[in-house]
Amino acid sequence: MRSFLATFASALLLLVAAPAAFAQKGGMDVPEHAVRPVVMELFSSQGCGNCPVANANIAKLAERSDVIALTYPVGIWDYLGWDDTFAKTEFTERQKRYNRALKYRGPYTPQVVYSGRLHGPGTKIEDIEGAFARRDISAYPANIAFEKNLVLVSGAMPADTQKAGVVVVHFRPGLTKVTPGGGTNKGTAMTYWNLVTKFEQVGEWTGGVQRFPVKCPSACVVMIQKSGSEGMIIGALQKK
Repeated sequence: MRSFLATFASALLLLVAAPAAFAQKGGMDVPEHAVRPVVMELFSSQGCGNCPVANANIAKLAERSDVIALTYPVGIWDYLGWDDTFAKTEFTERQKRYNRALKYRGPYTPQVVYSGRLHGPGTKIEDIEGAFARRDISAYPANIAFEKNLVLVSGAMPADTQKAGVVVVHFRPGLTKVTPGGGTNKGTAMTYWNLVTKFEQVGEWTGGVQRFPVKCPSACVVMIQKSGSEGMIIGALQKK
């Protein structure tokens, strides 16, 4: 009896301590499914008051095995008096095309696009959990492998798709810090996780085995996207 009570007490103590021990990486309670990672593309601006919070959320969520996180700096708030020091016009145009594809009037910041399927502000973990709960956890239909100066794409094209864009996103790995000298976040340090420096579409995948020329000397993500460069993602692989 004494042995049973001791065992029960130990089990009870473990349950009390469990929340910290069993918490999911990234601060979410949604189980991880690394087979089909969610590509989280955050569009952020130095002139956006809510962006530092979203930036921090993305950096935290990037700890998960089922997240590929990228941050695009955009200049949609530059007219307010501070030019984003990282923004590029092509990033803003990509965001606009995403919003057209998602049938949303945007763009806005901070905006997170989830694997080309959904979007949301990314300022609250609860909202991000809701987006994750709606994901597909089966394996991507498009398989990707890196070769020397090439990317190999293979697999079966989904029945509702004839061709898909092969998109390469180049980024600075890890954290990049900046302190805006003006605007809403003047004097406030901001961090970016996997700060995007360039993206390009290198070809179209039509199913089966195809190779595409890709120069990725440092860090990049290759994504296969339905209907061009801003459709639903059906394949993704990150090179660090």
